[in-house]
Amino acid sequence: MQSRSVFLLRGLVPDFRTIADFRKENAEALKRVFQVFTKVCVELDLYKQVLLAVDGTKVRAVNSKANCYTTDVLLKKIATIDAHISHYMATMDELDQT
Repeated sequence: MQSRSVFLLRGLVPDFRTIADFRKENAEALKRVFQVFTKVCVELDLYKQVLLAVDGTKVRAVNSKANCYTTDVLLKKIATIDAHISHYMATMDELDQT
């Protein structure tokens, strides 16, 4: 994999300042990417509990009650994730200042 990245970047490696500047200049876009990714996961039912039946026998998917989410719980989790993203971005900005 490294040979591909060297080929694509011609050996260029961004330093910490370049990455920090990119993050600062594109903070809203990055936040939106995180939000859209989370919503895509919800739309693709990646958080869905599944019940399987084999020869009349019900087999519950591996999932504890703590991991069984309703739509309301998922919306709250998305809001929490958004808050964490905002906190993370703010913390990174503070660290850049120091």
